[in-house]
Amino acid sequence: MLENKDWLSYINLSDHYERKARFLPALISVLFLLPVSATLGKSLDGWISTFAMGVGVSAALAVGLSHLASAAGNRLQQRVWPRWPYDAPTNQWLFPNDKNRSNQQKALWYAAIKRLTGLDVVAAADLNDDEIEKIINDAVTTLRYRLRDGKHADRLRVHNADYGFTRNFAGLRFIWLPASVLSCAGCFASFYWTGRGIIWCAVSLVLLITAFLLARTILPNYVCQKARHYAESFWSAVLELDRDENGSAH
Repeated sequence: MLENKDWLSYINLSDHYERKARFLPALISVLFLLPVSATLGKSLDGWISTFAMGVGVSAALAVGLSHLASAAGNRLQQRVWPRWPYDAPTNQWLFPNDKNRSNQQKALWYAAIKRLTGLDVVAAADLNDDEIEKIINDAVTTLRYRLRDGKHADRLRVHNADYGFTRNFAGLRFIWLPASVLSCAGCFASFYWTGRGIIWCAVSLVLLITAFLLARTILPNYVCQKARHYAESFWSAVLELDRDENGSAH
């Protein structure tokens, strides 16, 4: 039997982002079936064990769920920002005509970008919008690589995982929303026929209401909020990196 840490490494989920942003949303989606599984006297763990015999199949299942969550999240992301990454906050805030941030703040970002990457967004202001977007995206891509595993990116990594979890969980609503409906229906059907499990009927009903609220009102705005938090952390980390490398230039 492999230890937990070894098992996570085996399925390439030892990374914090992989666990929180990909595997966890998929796992929570499956847990919406918990009430009906308890009502029927069969734990979810028992169901999973039936299909996942051995570490190899378990690993394949975990990796498959993680990639499903990522794909669902990317699909949702493309609907929220149809021109991703150009219309996402991290890029969009740099656009000269964007009003989300002050001109003074953008001037600080432009100067840091030029020093750290050699790309000049100000000089590109007279170019067409398509070229400006490409220059901005090149700058963001370069800076993201430079911040990777850097000492200034601790908060950025937290917000990146938070955004990934929220986006992927919202993208998986085509799984957990029907699952909550089926679970509630199964619990009430079981209570009707057996007279047992009223507590699970109540739990499944609460989960059903929660699922609809999440899908219709809470998560769409929350995904955008987490994207803004990521963008704020990203540009704060960029300025910190610039101060370290070019402190005398300020």
